[in-house]
This record gives sequence, structure tokens and C-alpha cells, in this order.
Amino acid sequence: MKSHDIRTVLIRIGVCLVLAAMISLFFWQRGIRTAQSRAEYYALTLRDAIPAPQGAVPETRLDNTMPTLSVDGIDFVGILEMPRYGSMLPVCGDWGRPSKYPRLFHGSVYDRTLQIGGSSQTGQLDFFKEISVGDEVCFTDMAGNRYSYAVTDLRYVKNADRDALQSRSASLTLFIKNEYAFEYLLVFCDTPN
Repeated sequence: MKSHDIRTVLIRIGVCLVLAAMISLFFWQRGIRTAQSRAEYYALTLRDAIPAPQGAVPETRLDNTMPTLSVDGIDFVGILEMPRYGSMLPVCGDWGRPSKYPRLFHGSVYDRTLQIGGSSQTGQLDFFKEISVGDEVCFTDMAGNRYSYAVTDLRYVKNADRDALQSRSASLTLFIKNEYAFEYLLVFCDTPN
């Protein structure tokens, strides 16, 4: 093969690779926009389906099971809000089911053991690097009870296992998987004083 023929083949391969990358980027961005609009749709649908949110404080109960509301076959246990970031996200009730939204991992809002896992994907908790101590966090259950918290501590860890999540007592613990690094951000929250 002549060097001219090799160069032509390499140029064609390069053009094909650039086109493939552009197509992949287009579909990736479209998927992000779809995930954002679906999260907003579910959060607003849940908000419309529950009673008007009322301020609540955790209280001792015989049954700490949180009620669920099913939308499009997905069971949700609440709505997670971080007002500073304009974030309102649905929280799925089943950790074992794949989801593009934050999910209940363990515990209950009622006994102050709630643990919610999410990711840094755009449209979810993509603002995780900006979260700081003192930020307001709200969780509204499917009965319309709205619980307010403040971020009290932040920790980066390699694994979000039970030991890491329980390393500090908190009424609400969020753990956010950084999709671009092998680490998690643990966000510990308690009721404000």
C-alpha cells in the first residue's frame, strides 16, 4: 500500500471517529435533559398528589414505615429539596431497583435514621461540590409532612458502606456517588436548633 492510500484511510477513520463522538455527545446531552425533566415531572406529580406540605418534627411511633406513592409503577417515599440549589427531587422507595433518582437506602424519617443515596449525575445531585455546612435540606413524606434539616458535616469517603454512613449520628444522611471519581460525599443533617 502506498503512503497516500494509508493516509486516506487514516483520515477517513479519523473523520468517522469524530462523527461518532459528536453523535455520542448529542445523545448523552439529550439523556441528561430527559433525566432532568423526568425528575421534575415526578417531583411535581408527587407534590400535586399529596396534601399541602406542613412543617413536622419526628416523633416516636409504633410503626416507622414510611408511606409510598406509586407513579408510573415506581414507588416513591418522598421529595428531597435543597432550596439553595433550586433542587426538588423525588426519592424512590426501593434501593434494589435501578433508578435515575435518589433512593431510600435505610431507615425512616420518623425515627431519625433516614439514609438516602444519590449520584452526581446532572439532574440529580450534580451540585454536590457546592454543598456546605448550614445548607437547608427538606424532606416531605407522602403524607405531606415536611421535615427541615441543616447540613452539619460533610465527609468524602471511598466507600459508602454501613460503617461510613453510621460513623456520625445524624437525623438524615445523604450519600452522593461522584460519577467522575471513585468517591462518595456523605452529607450529615440534623434538625436546626
